[in-house]
Amino acid sequence: MKTIIVCTDFSQEAENATHYAASMAKENTYRIILFSLQTVSVHALNAQASADFFYAQTLKNQKKLEDKAAELKRLYTVETQHHLASGNFIEELENCMQLHECDFVVMGMAEKTLEQKLLGNKVTRAIHRIKKPILIVPAHIEYTGIRKILFAYDTHKSMTWSAMNDIYYFINEFNAEVEVFNVSERLEDFTEVIHDMDLNSGYDLEDIKYSFKMIQSIEVIKAIEEEIRLTSPDLLTMVPYKYNLVESLFHRSKTAIMAYKNKIPLLSIPLNID
Repeated sequence: MKTIIVCTDFSQEAENATHYAASMAKENTYRIILFSLQTVSVHALNAQASADFFYAQTLKNQKKLEDKAAELKRLYTVETQHHLASGNFIEELENCMQLHECDFVVMGMAEKTLEQKLLGNKVTRAIHRIKKPILIVPAHIEYTGIRKILFAYDTHKSMTWSAMNDIYYFINEFNAEVEVFNVSERLEDFTEVIHDMDLNSGYDLEDIKYSFKMIQSIEVIKAIEEEIRLTSPDLLTMVPYKYNLVESLFHRSKTAIMAYKNKIPLLSIPLNID
């Protein structure tokens, strides 16, 4: 049985992602771990609140998480557990993933704000730190199945077997059709794309419906958005490239940009290169 971790702070976007994940879990018999990170308010810190206050808050948060897990189990008939943590978000999420042997993570994404654009948020940090697939669900999107996947593929970035395994898992699990969509400044040769992906090596494509589309453009994000509009996929898949310090000064992650702008769920697949 696959295990998915659903991150929640009980905001509107987190609640929406939780029910999206629960619907997916019911369809595929997944186990859900509800992960929540409790934080201490500035007012409580300034007031030097007592240990009893913090203990009471922990019990309150634990009860809220337990109730949500019980609600999901009742509504969707899925195995549901919960994990309450405090501290650094990424570190605690990684601890939860290791403890529960997580297969992938689900997170909700709020509407883009100026603060998010300047500072980033937990979703964008997770994209570049977590070494498991992350499914990012925009607010107000309901789960209706995954029948068509758009895989935005960059031939100039290194692709690992672990990343391809994760992509093929989703294709096979949902019996989905996949379009491999490549955008570059120069029009790639079709055989070059096949060789770069090594798509046929180690996989049986007889039962997979797939197609390729390559276009020439310097505006990658706009091209992906237009392809989404034209093809109406249920899921966009991208593999974020890990820039070094110098590269990061001149490049913004296209995966992070699409996480902000995207109107459909985005599956971010890690390269898993240390």
